[in-house]
Amino acid sequence: MHPTASNIGFTILIAAAVLFILYRRFRRSFGRQKLRPKRMIFRIVVLAIVCVLALASPFRGLTSDAAATGGALVGIALSLWALMHTRFENSADGRFFTPNGYIGMIVVALFLGRLIYRFIVVYPLMRQAVQQAAQNPQMQVTPFGTYQHSPMTVGLYFLLAGYYICYYVSVLIKSRHPVQTENRNKPNLIS
Repeated sequence: MHPTASNIGFTILIAAAVLFILYRRFRRSFGRQKLRPKRMIFRIVVLAIVCVLALASPFRGLTSDAAATGGALVGIALSLWALMHTRFENSADGRFFTPNGYIGMIVVALFLGRLIYRFIVVYPLMRQAVQQAAQNPQMQVTPFGTYQHSPMTVGLYFLLAGYYICYYVSVLIKSRHPVQTENRNKPNLIS
């Protein structure tokens, strides 16, 4: 199978979209952030819905369930560790938090790296399956079946979902308790 201009263009477009998503995610992972509960709740709901849909898939099996459970447990543990390194601040401008960007960045990079790898490896197989199905209509081929049969991808998604669901819920709960910030412009008075 020789690469054509449309295949190369499609691959470049996908790579550009992934890089843009990574850039936005990494930019949000560092520095002080204003607490936006509605956005966090929306993200929690979307991640949870995708988890439920993945668990309801007819393609899942014992290894996928084990990978999902393991990934979720590791994600929750990482989120609790990240929460210990998160600073909270209430000021006149609103409520803010400063996450440990490295932990979130690693979680997202693991998942996106796996997706990119699967795309590079599985995309040619999907094209081949579509061509075979076109040549032989009696063949029951699902081009996306190879994506759904990967316990590692499922585990890494549940790691990502477990991390962000637990982290966002914890940030929302912890941010309700007022935390007074120290005024750094005030000189220290020695009595």
